[in-house]
Amino acid sequence: MPPLPLEPITAAEQRARQHGVAQIARLLGFVGRAEYRHIRSQAGGAQFGLADVAEEDVLIVYAEAFERDADPDDFSLEAIVAHERGHQLLARHPRLSRNLPVAWSEVSEEIVASLLGSLLVQNEKDQQELLLKALFEADKHGMEPDRATLFIMELRPFWRECYDGTDEAEHDSRGSSHGVQDAGCQAPCLV
Repeated sequence: MPPLPLEPITAAEQRARQHGVAQIARLLGFVGRAEYRHIRSQAGGAQFGLADVAEEDVLIVYAEAFERDADPDDFSLEAIVAHERGHQLLARHPRLSRNLPVAWSEVSEEIVASLLGSLLVQNEKDQQELLLKALFEADKHGMEPDRATLFIMELRPFWRECYDGTDEAEHDSRGSSHGVQDAGCQAPCLV
């Protein structure tokens, strides 16, 4: 079934959405360019694009994110952006990327991006929604529900310890960053 057509928005609404996306991205620590595009993506509402350097990374937020934000039973705009910020942290934060499991998979990345996003948002509902998203991804890919729940609950404090919340925007060519403390943690692996 093709998606419903988008209602056009005014130039003022386009600017307001762009400003809102940029503001949320900035508050969550996103480094790079944040954009709003008034199109359907079929990607859940947003996508993270990894560039050669963090300052050139891109966060694209689509119309679906605003539709979902308007539904009180769906993800907020902040939760959607926080999940994408989780992807950027995995790609850019030396302490996190250094501790990724050797047999890393796209499924694991989706789970951890949601867990990291849950650490970034202040709203308890957003935290819960992102934790449930992580649990859904684990279950969807064959992890038994009880085991997945236990795994997610054990993994979240681990990532909280590895990500100290400092801004890792200043990277050098060796992938190190300023302001990041290293506790030498080692990530548990998904099975």
